Amino acid sequence: EINFDTSGIISGAKTTDYLLEKSRVCTQAEGERNYHSFYELLVGLPDDEKAKFGLASADDYFYLNQGKACTLQGKSDIEDYNNLVNGFEVMGFANSLKDSIFSILASILHIGNLAFSKQGNDGCKIDNEDELSAVGALLGCAGSGVGTSLINKVTVTRGEQFKTPLKTAQALDARDALAKALYSRLFSYIVVRINEVVCKDSKIASVAILDIFGFEDFQVNSFEQLCINYANENLQFYFNQHIFKLEQEEYDREKISWSKISFNDNQGCLDLICKKPVGILNILDDESNFPKASDDSFLEKIHQQHAKHPFF
Repeated sequence: EINFDTSGIISGAKTTDYLLEKSRVCTQAEGERNYHSFYELLVGLPDDEKAKFGLASADDYFYLNQGKACTLQGKSDIEDYNNLVNGFEVMGFANSLKDSIFSILASILHIGNLAFSKQGNDGCKIDNEDELSAVGALLGCAGSGVGTSLINKVTVTRGEQFKTPLKTAQALDARDALAKALYSRLFSYIVVRINEVVCKDSKIASVAILDIFGFEDFQVNSFEQLCINYANENLQFYFNQHIFKLEQEEYDREKISWSKISFNDNQGCLDLICKKPVGILNILDDESNFPKASDDSFLEKIHQQHAKHPFF
């Protein structure tokens, strides 16, 4: 939101973040990158600082090398790293805050390299304790505590705690969830700090600009991607309603002579995803409550309900 004073001069701005694409932190499709800040950090940091954070090159990190795009033609990560550091200085970020930001980014890369293997009948263990120790040091906590949290589920019943070992696949999910949560919290914190500098209390008028994801269809689409695309469809519906449909109805009421603008109504797509009681998300919600539900049973119910739907 860009704010203006009585003279029409920009007096400040406020950024509101929403629906961060957290899945990108852990997985990237072929030719895709993680967030650029990671790559910029690895090529821009002086050697002594890289050693302090225990960092190597982008190819050495699982969260960065999946898309095989550690370098991009036409993009200078070193130049953009310098712009990033200059941006911190312009915003008044102290060196200690900059180091904390870099420590969290580095910890995410080390978290992504944590490997697990089966232990016993139902549990698993972390194979590379050195990476776990690095995570603890960078986050300012005991690495062993992080490890325990990643390979166990704690349930609290009537004030008592019960610890259940996680299987390898579950531990990997917990690892990725931690990485995504760290990046999301860091992102939101930086937005708050920037707003403290550039957002002024006094405003006469403002212009709001919305930056949304493009609708994407990957080789493998995650549940998170479905949620992102669903949010896009909802936003598109809102725009259609307020910019096209309602506005044109107002013109008709006022008998204004003009040419009608045609647009694609995406109500059918929204109904497929969320209309009660048999939208895809509603069926998923119901299936999640059945003890013996599976991917196959979920898929079968979707086919039963929507096989003939034009958007299915």
